[in-house]
Formats: sequence, structure tokens, C-alpha cells
Amino acid sequence: MELPKLMKEVIVHPTRGDALELWTEIHEVPLPRPSKDEVVIKVAAAGSNVKDWLHITNLKISMNSGDDVAGIVHEVGDNVTKFRVGDQVAAFHPMMTPGGAYAEYALAPQHTTFKIPSSVSFESAATMPLILTTAALTLFRRQHLPPPWAPRPSSSAPLPLIIYGASSALGAFAIKLARAANIHPIIAIAGSSSAYISSLLAAEKGDALIDYRDGPEATKELVSTALGQLECFHALDAISANQTWIPISQMLASSTNEQPSYLSVVSGANRYDESEIQDGVQIVYTFVGTVHSGAYKPGMPKMPKDVEEVRGDPEWAEKFFDFIAKWVSGSESSPTLEGHPFEIIEGGLRGVEVGLRKLKAGQAKGVKFVYCMNEQ
Repeated sequence: MELPKLMKEVIVHPTRGDALELWTEIHEVPLPRPSKDEVVIKVAAAGSNVKDWLHITNLKISMNSGDDVAGIVHEVGDNVTKFRVGDQVAAFHPMMTPGGAYAEYALAPQHTTFKIPSSVSFESAATMPLILTTAALTLFRRQHLPPPWAPRPSSSAPLPLIIYGASSALGAFAIKLARAANIHPIIAIAGSSSAYISSLLAAEKGDALIDYRDGPEATKELVSTALGQLECFHALDAISANQTWIPISQMLASSTNEQPSYLSVVSGANRYDESEIQDGVQIVYTFVGTVHSGAYKPGMPKMPKDVEEVRGDPEWAEKFFDFIAKWVSGSESSPTLEGHPFEIIEGGLRGVEVGLRKLKAGQAKGVKFVYCMNEQ
């Protein structure tokens, strides 16, 4: 059978004329060819992230902005040893580069690709790569917490972790990672769509779910009650908007000579220099693109001071993706890793415009939007 030479690809436009209305167009382009360390994936499902519309809007550019992909390996580069044609995989495509997920075929480096078993659907797998990597990079690289492939012993002292925006995909995956590393108590702060989060927490280990909808002061009091006599030095703000980081910083203890106090944020659009931020709390921005580039971009806020650590992120990512492959197959850690709850947007590539508009409008409450290529 002759292999296809052309494929369909979605180009996402952030505006239409003077109107701030996102729209897409589908065109035909040649199939991507892999570099020596890449794989070409025949896309079965693609997942959306906020950055898919936000980055191109801020940069005023149009492109195939999808980065979460699941499907079947179609071609491999000369140096690829972990994958073969026909393997079922999911992958994190490098942001803002050609060969993205909103197409019939996509590119991905082998070090941010992992095999998925037949028991895991492509749709579920497409919810994982980028956001799961963001959560892991935050906890285990930027905050230096013990990773799940070397979990803390069950006899370890409590190690509190605050996760704000826990019902988001980022918050939920952070909970799953912390749980796999035996990091407890987890103080999960969420609003609506919290039922799923409750199922991830272990009350017997001190985990608690707190509703932020009563306001910052009430939330701080509830966190203090949940912590009891414990001091907390680790927090993730999975929302990072409307100055959410200020009250979170006030929930943390100040850094000591032995223990830094970390608050991770995930939006590069803020400076995080407000006077109300708790003294002695280090705010660190997680830029997930470092797993491909090994570097932050000039002008990004609150970058880590250790440049060499960041340079090692791609090597770390390879180890992490090897772990994901084992975890999702049930051979490493317990319970087995599952994807985030998702909603399939009908229409395949034609549905990308609908999904991104819904995402931009804040309509992804507790779910990720996924597009199936078999609906073309």
C-alpha cells in the first residue's frame, strides 16, 4: 500500500481582522519527516491546553499549536531505539515548533514519548503528556521533592504540599504524582468539579480538600486548621491568575537555612513582585519547554538560579517518560496512572476551533478537551 504524501493540518488563528475571535483553517501539507531523534506519529487523538490559544494570542501568530498527541508510530529517526513503527504511544510535542498535534501526523522527540498499553485509550493518553510533565517538573526539579521512582518510605515524617486549583488537570496530576512519591498531607484547594479530586486524596494520611469559594481569608484559616502544628514549605499555584499566588504565599512558612520555601507558578504573564507576598517564600516559574530546550527564554519571570539544573531538564525528562510508560502499564507505583477526565469535541480536526473557543471561554471545568482523528 502506498503511504500518503500529504496530510491535513489545522492552523489556529488568534484573531479575525480586528475581532478577538479565534478561528481555524484546515489545509493540506506534506507529511513531517523525523530528525534523527524524533518519531512521526499517526495521530489518533489530540488534547488541548490553555497555552494552545494563549501563547499564539500573546505572540500574534498563527500555527498548529497542539502539543498533546496520542497515536501510532508511523516513522522513526535514525537514532531512535525505544520505539518501532506500529507502537502505540503518547507524546509531548515541543511547543511553538512545526509538526504539532492538530494534524493527521505529528512529530515528537523520542525522549518525551512513551508507550501506552492497549488497556489505555488514545483519548485518555492524550490528556497526559504536557500537563503531567509540568506537574512533575514543578515538584521534582524546581522544588526538589523526592520523585515517585524513589518514593519516601511509609515511615517518613509528614511533608505537607499545598495545591491550589486542584481540580484542574495540572492540579490533579500533581496530586497523583505526590501520592505516588508518598508526599502527604496534600492540601488540595478547589472550587467546583471537586468530586474527582476527593477520590485521589487519602484522608488517613492527613490529605484535605478545601473550597476556595468562601474567599482568601477563610481559605487560609481552613488550610491552617488542616495543617495543625505542621509547617508547609511547598505549594503549587495551578491557576496563577488574578494574584492567586499572594494568599497562597501567606499559607507557607518562611525559608530557613535548612529548608527553602517554594511556591511554584505556571504563568509567564506576571512578575510576581507584589509587596503582599510572604517574606521568605521563593516564587519559581515552571516553564515546561525546558524539557526540550534546557533553558528558559530571556525575560521570563522568576527563573531558577541554577542554570545547570535547567540544562539537565531534557535528560531528566527522558527518565521521567520511561517511568510514565511503566506507571501507565501498572508495572511501577500504585495505583496505575490514569489520564484526566476528558470531553471529546466532535468533528476531529474541525472540532479544534470549537474546543479552543470553549477553553478560552473558561468552559473546561474539571475536564480536558480531546479530538479524535477517526471522526474526520
